[in-house]
Amino acid sequence: MSEDFDAAGHLSRAALDEVGIPREADVYLCGPTRFMSDMKVVLAVAGIAPKRIHVEIFNGGESMTPGIVGTPTRAPHLPKDDANTGPLVSFARSGITAHWKASAYQSILELAEACDVPVRWSCRTGVCHNCESGLISGSVIYQPDPLDPPAEGNVLICCSRPQDHVVIDV
Repeated sequence: MSEDFDAAGHLSRAALDEVGIPREADVYLCGPTRFMSDMKVVLAVAGIAPKRIHVEIFNGGESMTPGIVGTPTRAPHLPKDDANTGPLVSFARSGITAHWKASAYQSILELAEACDVPVRWSCRTGVCHNCESGLISGSVIYQPDPLDPPAEGNVLICCSRPQDHVVIDV
């Protein structure tokens, strides 16, 4: 277990019991709506007074679903500044393959946006999993690390960077 944490794993009643949160403690929660609702119930059952539970709903950036609702679609294309070096990122369904330019993009999501590849996202930090897509081949690293890893064979494009040539089912 890391020295930065009192317990490993998902926050749950068992984890709270293990840590031993006093009933008079003030508890601050921040996260997705469902998490907040579930944790408020767990904390109430653990005897924490509702007035001591402070919440901030995680909202990230404004949700974006290009090409799905209310957003004019543009045909996917290579980015304006496509380089001839760096790992290739292929968006299989869109038929676009572009070079990864680390100085221009923080994530594969940003490259997809530069190419007008329609992708779903909400948080840009690996929390909501709206951007989870199939990873057909290749490997990625995460910056920042997601709250929970994607399912086996998938990738969170909002916070990943290619390590080599990747093909994504988008």
